[in-house]
This record gives sequence, C-alpha cells and structure tokens, in this order.
Amino acid sequence: MNNVLKRFQLTTLGACLTLALTTGVISTVASAASNADEIHAAQAAKISLKQAITIASKAASGILISAEFDDDDSDAVGKGGAYELEFSTDSVNYEIKVDANTGKIVKTETDRLDGDDINDYKVQKKVKTGIMTAINIAEKQTGGRILEIEFENDRDYANHAAYYKADLLKGNKIVSINIDANTGKTFANKFKK
Repeated sequence: MNNVLKRFQLTTLGACLTLALTTGVISTVASAASNADEIHAAQAAKISLKQAITIASKAASGILISAEFDDDDSDAVGKGGAYELEFSTDSVNYEIKVDANTGKIVKTETDRLDGDDINDYKVQKKVKTGIMTAINIAEKQTGGRILEIEFENDRDYANHAAYYKADLLKGNKIVSINIDANTGKTFANKFKK
C-alpha cells in the first residue's frame, strides 16, 4: 500500500510539474506574440508619439502625465492602433486618444482628480526635468523611438522618488528606460523582447 501511495504522489507531482511548465511556456509564447504584434503595429504607425502629443495638447489643458501606444485600441480607425494621452491640471484629468495612422483625435474624456492624482500633479509641476525633455533623453540614450512614457511619484527606487518610466521601439525590440525627473539621469534600462 505504501508503494502505491508513493507512486500516486510521484505521478501527481509529475502531472502538476508538467502543467506548470506548459502554462509557463504558453504564457511566454503569448507574451512574445503580443510584443511582436505591438512592435509591428508601432513600426507601421504613420505618426509618432511626439506628433500625437502635439495634436492632443491642442485639445487639453495642463501638463502631460502619460502617453502610450495601444496597438489594438478599439477607438482607432482600422488596425493601426492609437496613442492614449493623459494631461492634468490641478483639478481635471484629460484623456485623449489620437489615431496612430490618421492623426485624428478619436476620443476625449475628462475626470476630476482625486487626492493622489492632485499630489502627483503638484510633484510633477516642481520637478526639474519635464516630460518632453525626458522623451528626448530616452530617445538619445537608446537610439529608439518613444512608444510610452509615464510620470511616476513613488518609492519603487530609493534614489529616484519622482521619475519617468519609458518604453521605446529600437529596431525589432522594445527597450525600457527610467529617467529621474529631477536630475535627468537614466537608470534601470532593460529589454522587453
């Protein structure tokens, strides 16, 4: 009876291990396919994130707090994706989507800021490196084209409480880089694919 129980335990353990490894491989393949789709869509986009920022800034007030490329956005015209941009004032958040192929604004929303967002806005207003400067630093440092940038006001990095988190397209890879919002220095660079 004891041998039967040990065999059952080993068989169960083997099945669980096989399932876990298979799940990991499938999720890695799905993630790689998702990155490949995003890379292909970003390479095909007719306007850049910088151009989308210029377009959206005419329809919003405040400072840009985040901008990102979404390759499968449902508001985009066709299959080219859209840029999602967020601007803030001391009380209002503007979310604007710009089609990545036509350059047209396809959606605009406004919301009132909550306490945390107001605090982040105040911190970002005081930093020495603005978001457009951070974009230029990231592009120069990596040789890539900006796909996403977001202001972060947290304690994820002991020496960088306020920073910009950026993803850039460089060839067939997505490169991640962080830019300190006060010093303009980059840190924690990595490749996603």
